[in-house]
Amino acid sequence: MSIKRSRLSGLGPICCTNTKDKSHSRTPTPMLFSNISLLWDIIEMVVKDWKHEVTPLQASIDSASDENERLFHTLHAFSALQPLYFKCLFSYVMFFIAVENAYDRFYEQLNALNRKPFLQVKHAKKPKPTAYITKVRRIRNLSIAHMLSRAASSLDSAAAAMWQPMTLGGKIGQANDLNKMTFGEMKLTLRDSAGNAIDQLADFEVKGIPEMDRLCKAYLDKYDLVCADYLSEIHARLPITVGDEQYFEFKA
Repeated sequence: MSIKRSRLSGLGPICCTNTKDKSHSRTPTPMLFSNISLLWDIIEMVVKDWKHEVTPLQASIDSASDENERLFHTLHAFSALQPLYFKCLFSYVMFFIAVENAYDRFYEQLNALNRKPFLQVKHAKKPKPTAYITKVRRIRNLSIAHMLSRAASSLDSAAAAMWQPMTLGGKIGQANDLNKMTFGEMKLTLRDSAGNAIDQLADFEVKGIPEMDRLCKAYLDKYDLVCADYLSEIHARLPITVGDEQYFEFKA
């Protein structure tokens, strides 16, 4: 089960004091601890903002007395929610990439410290990004940060910029689930005159904010656990004095 807050919030960096020149350093840098914790909170706020708006609209659909009333509420909600959907979707993507980058830097700094001969603790490797995480990065790069970029294929670049139309699937006679509003469902293949596929649209499909939150949090949870366990293993070796340098765990 994935967590809602980083395990790193209960840990501190490794401090190094040089008794000769009185210099000090902390690894990983303190700002990474605070930034990772803050980014987790922001991601939670994005999801709460979506739930706050979608819940009453979904309730109107679910409580409709007949199909016509249900259709009316569905069409109203589908239209009204689209600006918020993009706000939440793109905000989530950007802050997710930010926290992933922070974990990358945190892990790299632990690796640099762990190369010292007196440490070299065993630790887990950082998690490999899933196909979904790769897709989230693609949305960040091509739908937001570098929209209509020439670095991507013309097909992908154009498709990434086509934020609409969105879709909301559902079966006849059943209430639609607004949490499954889908972005990037379009599937295109470019073919030559003989009908052979020469280019295929990359996957941009996101089936709702809750799905993105669940799959991204699962990845972040694994990364958070790797970093927290890695740091704790180094803490277990401290304090250590090597020559003029003293290494110890920082405790607030």
